[in-house]
Amino acid sequence: MLACSVERITASSNGTEATPMELDKLPTMPVQTLPVTDRCPIYSLAFHKDFLIVGLNGEICGFQWSSKSGSIGKKAWTVKLPAPPESADMSEVNYMWLSSGDDRLYAGCGDNVLYAVSLEDGKVCREFHGHTDYIHCVSGCSNKLATASEDGSILLWDCRQKNSYAKIEPHKKTALQRSEFGRWQGTVAMTEDWLVCGGGPRFSLWHLRSLDCTADFDFPDRVHVSGFVDDLIYAGGDCRKFYQYNFNGDVTAEIPTSGSSVYSVALQTEPYRFLSIAGASAQVDVCTNFSYRDIILNTYVKPR
Repeated sequence: MLACSVERITASSNGTEATPMELDKLPTMPVQTLPVTDRCPIYSLAFHKDFLIVGLNGEICGFQWSSKSGSIGKKAWTVKLPAPPESADMSEVNYMWLSSGDDRLYAGCGDNVLYAVSLEDGKVCREFHGHTDYIHCVSGCSNKLATASEDGSILLWDCRQKNSYAKIEPHKKTALQRSEFGRWQGTVAMTEDWLVCGGGPRFSLWHLRSLDCTADFDFPDRVHVSGFVDDLIYAGGDCRKFYQYNFNGDVTAEIPTSGSSVYSVALQTEPYRFLSIAGASAQVDVCTNFSYRDIILNTYVKPR
C-alpha cells in the first residue's frame, strides 16, 4: 500500500517555499492510498519524470504520477528482472538509483547483482556481478557507481564496464571495526571526489582517488542512510536522531526523529528545499531548513 501526501507540503500557495506557519495549516494525513501488490513487500521507491517507480520482488513497476495534483495513477509498465538460478525468491529490489542523464535505473538486488535498466525500452541492459551477498545501497556520480553490500564491501564501478575497478572494505580497518554490529555495509553515497559509507563498521569518509579513509564519524549505532548536502554529510540509522557532519567529522546538526530507526531519506534542493526522514514509525519527519523538523506526516490511519 502506498500513501501519498508529500506533494501537499512542498510549496505555499504563492509558489514559494512554504513557511513553518503555512506548513502547520497543511494536511498531515494521506491524501491518497494505492494498493500495489499482495504478493510481496514494497522494497524501494523512486521518481522519474511522470512515474513513481516501485521495486518489488523480481520486478520493477512504473505508476503514472501527476506532479501538479500529487496523485498516483494506474500501473503503466513492468520490468521483469532475470530470475536467480538457485531461487526466484531472492531478487528483491532493495535499492534504486536513477541516472537522469541517460534515463537509466540502477537496481541493487537480493541476488547480489546490480542491474542497469533502460527506462526508454524497459529492458535490462547490463548486469554487474561481484558482490557475494545481497546489495543494500547504490549511489552514482559522473559515470561512476558505488554499491554497499551485506558482504562487508563497497564496490566501485564504471557504469560502462561490467567489472568493478576498486573495493573498499571498512571492516578490515581497525579504527572502523565494531564487532558487536558486524561487517555489513548498509549505505553508500558519493560525489566526484568523496565517498561516505557505513553499516556495522563506523560511518566513514573516503577520498576516491587515493581510496584513503580521511575521517570517521561518531554515529552511535548501525547506519542505514547517508548522503551529501550543502557541503555537509548526513547519516541516519538505529538512533532517534538524524545527524549532519562537516568533512572533519564534527556534528553540525542533530534532528530528532519519530521512529527508533531511520531507513529512508528523500532530499531535494531545487525548486524547493525539502528533506523527509522515514523509518521504524508510521510517521515521516519533514524538514525545509535541513537543520530542524518542521512537520510530522502520519502515513497510517488505524481502521475503525
